[in-house]
Amino acid sequence: MPAIISAALIIDLVTEEYQHHTLETLLSTPMTMAEVVWGKIAACLVLVPVQAGTWLLLLAINRIAIANMVEILLLVVTSSLVLILIGALTALYYRERTAAQFIFSTAVVVLMLLVLAFPRNPLNLIALLATDSAGMEQWGILAGALFMCGILGFITHAYSAKVSTRAPGE
Repeated sequence: MPAIISAALIIDLVTEEYQHHTLETLLSTPMTMAEVVWGKIAACLVLVPVQAGTWLLLLAINRIAIANMVEILLLVVTSSLVLILIGALTALYYRERTAAQFIFSTAVVVLMLLVLAFPRNPLNLIALLATDSAGMEQWGILAGALFMCGILGFITHAYSAKVSTRAPGE
């Protein structure tokens, strides 16, 4: 849930800059478009461990045993960053909130179905970690998520630099 909330938020943060014509003001400062986008990504990413950590804390307060809280938070943050980066790319490409949210929502449904097709996926791994049933494959899944973050981060950075030179409507 934190992943989807933060990913939807990044779309709103980016598209609102275009729709309210405030991006020009931001870019009149010494900041680059990539820095603006990464600042928005960081703001969305900060919410993820706060929200997930609060949920874990509330479960613990209610005497529900949760094992591997640090590993769960690490996996949730990494997986969330993948969705946040996909959301940022979608927003940068479409520039209009309704279209970007629709495309992103559709892509998330397809992505979730693909991910859930595999027995050892990040969503299942969170449950396995919480019950202390995960094996060493957790590190492989985390490495895969980090790899995806690296690739998507590179693409986001390059595309945000490119899009800053593109006129609206191109």
